[in-house]
Amino acid sequence: MIALVAAPPVALPRTAGAADTAPRASSTTRAIDGEPLTPGSTAVVEGDGDCLRLRESPGLGGRQVGCIPDGATLTVLPNVVEIDGYRWQFVSYRQQSGWVADEFLAPFDGPASSDSCSAPAVPPGITGTVPSSAGFGLVVWGGGTVHGVQTLAMTEGCQLRSIWGSLPGGGLVGYQFGAPDFVNRAWLTAYPGGSIRAGTPLIMICQPADSNISAIASVPLPAPTRAAPAYTGTATPPTIDARAAIVVDEASGEVLFQYNGYEPLPPASLTKIVTAILAIEATATESWVHVADVDYRQMPGSSVMGIVPGDCFLMRDLLYGLMLPSGNDAALAIGRYAAGSDDAFIHQMNTLALRLGLTTSNFTDAHGLGGPGHRMSAYDVAMFSRYAMPLPAFRDIVAAPNWTASGDRVLSMRNVNSFMSLYPGADGVKTGFTESAGRTLAASATRNGQRVYVVLLNAFDRNADAERLLNWVFDNHTW
Repeated sequence: MIALVAAPPVALPRTAGAADTAPRASSTTRAIDGEPLTPGSTAVVEGDGDCLRLRESPGLGGRQVGCIPDGATLTVLPNVVEIDGYRWQFVSYRQQSGWVADEFLAPFDGPASSDSCSAPAVPPGITGTVPSSAGFGLVVWGGGTVHGVQTLAMTEGCQLRSIWGSLPGGGLVGYQFGAPDFVNRAWLTAYPGGSIRAGTPLIMICQPADSNISAIASVPLPAPTRAAPAYTGTATPPTIDARAAIVVDEASGEVLFQYNGYEPLPPASLTKIVTAILAIEATATESWVHVADVDYRQMPGSSVMGIVPGDCFLMRDLLYGLMLPSGNDAALAIGRYAAGSDDAFIHQMNTLALRLGLTTSNFTDAHGLGGPGHRMSAYDVAMFSRYAMPLPAFRDIVAAPNWTASGDRVLSMRNVNSFMSLYPGADGVKTGFTESAGRTLAASATRNGQRVYVVLLNAFDRNADAERLLNWVFDNHTW
């Protein structure tokens, strides 16, 4: 029997364990204590450390549509149902409504708690006026690295000469773009790793630049750290069946093998390498992202993380969802949070390519499903990978076999890059597939401290091709 009831609020008893999952007596013998909460009031989740399951319909058989964190506040809505030995309350939490077992709710009469998924105090990117030519401007940075500042300044036509930030004890410290680390030692001490916290005021100094933004590449690809390896073997490169392929040495940036390596082709999800770089460099990865208008259920047949409108996850979790299961939904959510719109983020992607001097890339989306103009060469993919792997966050993400995202809901995901488990020393980077692109792969492998990148576009057997090329390089070259 289902009973609909309503009554004044009262504190409810609760037991340890995740909400509505612990063994209970049957509904005919178990007493439901206390009175239901008042519709329109605010309640707090008291789940003894566990999140509270939000269900589409009342009862233990109701499909779970969310998991509300312990300690979160929610709004009590009309309708209460007693079934399966629980009293189920209809509630609303962050643009999502559903049913919860009210045993794990209590009246909340304190000050409204801050909503971690509300708009951040400082939005991502640059707040303020960026000079479009030689000059300076005062802006506020939304979190990320110095090179994130550089990319976003370039989207406004500013070729940065330097930026200046405040020291903890007072005064200013500067970062000179293109200068060696010893010149920027004071900055790197004040901002370790070049990371700048959200809310930091910055003075941006732009230098005269060609009116064509494509002429700007003040910080090209990472400078070589050692000489290229010498070819000391006798074996010829293996035969492969990919439409395009390239092998690049990380330390020197030297191309060790290429076949159609500079031909612009559809890259599929290798695009997400670029999306990840922008997110790491131009957002605070520990910021909460409210998913407003991305729904994986509207992307049938697509690789997804599994996010829906109303979800709340850390940017870090979205990055894992982007790179491990190759979530096209995560790519859209990242781009819209970081830049405000798909078009603005695509502009940032193309600007990043220009900043790094990678001229055969052109992006029309953040995920790689790709329109006719969405192209990358194998060389550009390798160089984006070479740029990304020194970033600790990127390197950790692409090497992870699995990840559990814990936001409003818990999402478990695994790394779909099968090459990682097939080749000894493999430590990245990304796979991709669409009908137009075929199977694509950016593979990274390290042997005896030397990292090499292999990129294959439109490859029938990408793993076998990558294995043959890497073995040939490692067996026939000396560093």
